[in-house]
This record gives sequence, structure tokens and C-alpha cells, in this order.
Amino acid sequence: MSESEQGLADVQRAHWQQTYGDHPGMYGEEPSDPAVRAAAVFRTVGARKVLELGAGHGRDALYFARQGFSVLATDFSPAGLEQLREAAAAQDVAGRVTTAVHDVREPLPLANTSVDAVFAHMLLCMALSTQEIHALVAEVRRVLRPGGVFVYTVRHTGDAHYRCTGRRASSRSPHRTGTVITGQCARCSNPWTTDPSRMPV
Repeated sequence: MSESEQGLADVQRAHWQQTYGDHPGMYGEEPSDPAVRAAAVFRTVGARKVLELGAGHGRDALYFARQGFSVLATDFSPAGLEQLREAAAAQDVAGRVTTAVHDVREPLPLANTSVDAVFAHMLLCMALSTQEIHALVAEVRRVLRPGGVFVYTVRHTGDAHYRCTGRRASSRSPHRTGTVITGQCARCSNPWTTDPSRMPV
């Protein structure tokens, strides 16, 4: 990881650590719609062990556990994962949930073919370079068993947050001028950048 990439990773990590600290359970207790759909897919392929990347405070990991899956929930925010562990104990699913502080820019701390399914809700939209996304997907492939599934979500041009007010910091095209603008989304508080090398693929 280059020095500038490490700096961006540090800023993003600090942002989420503070966000989860300031707003415990900020996404609520109900699972995301993609997690509900993913659980159905996981059952179809006979999955038992699920890895969630970027689990945050765990609403989806907890849902998977309540559905009977064994879940390894990873995130680079210890604050979010602490909230997840507390909720798992309160919901009596702590025996099916393991957490690990992990930055997806690093290799996954798992053996080859050790999980049946992987879930990543909006993680690939974070400030990751194309190279980092390719490396992460290669790691997902490495840890998935043959026939396993990777369910992920990403933003698209029809998404409500795609052109949110926070991204309109400049009307100049960064591709024409070479200007790189970074900031924080005014709606969802996610850090963003117009650096083409860090745009999601």
C-alpha cells in the first residue's frame, strides 16, 4: 500500500470508528434487504459458514446468525464490532458469531476454501483503489469453498446517494482538469473522492 493509500485508509478507519462511537447501532436492528436475499441464496447452496466483510455494528451478521449460519464478521472499526458482540449476546446468538478487526486491504486471515459464502454490503464502494478491489476479490475466491457464493452490493447511477449534494464540491470535471476532490457525503457521511484511481469499478 502506498503512503497516500495508507493515509486514505487511516482517514476512513478513523471516520468509521468515530461514527460508530457517536451513533451506536446507527443502521438499526433490522437486516438490509440484500442480507435477507443473500441468506436465501446461502441456504440454496447449502452454506453453513458465512464471512461478512465490513460488518460494522452487525445488523446483517446478526440476521445471518439468527437464520442459523455460523458467521465471521470483519470490520476495521473495533467500536462497531464491540456493538456487534454485545448485540449477539443480547440476542442469544453469540455462539454463532465471531468477530475480527480486519482491513480488507490486507489478506484475509482465513485458510483456503474455509467458508461457504461471503457477504459485503456496500463495502466495495468504500475508498478502495481498483487494484485493492481486485486483490480483495482474489482473496474472497481463495477462502471460498468450491461452489461457494459471494454476494455483494455496490452503488450505481440510479442510486439515491450517487449524486448526493456532498459530491458537488466542484463543477469542474476531474478527468479534464486533473483536479482531485475528496470529502464526506452530506447524506450518508461516507468519505468520497473524485480520484479516478480510487473510484469503484
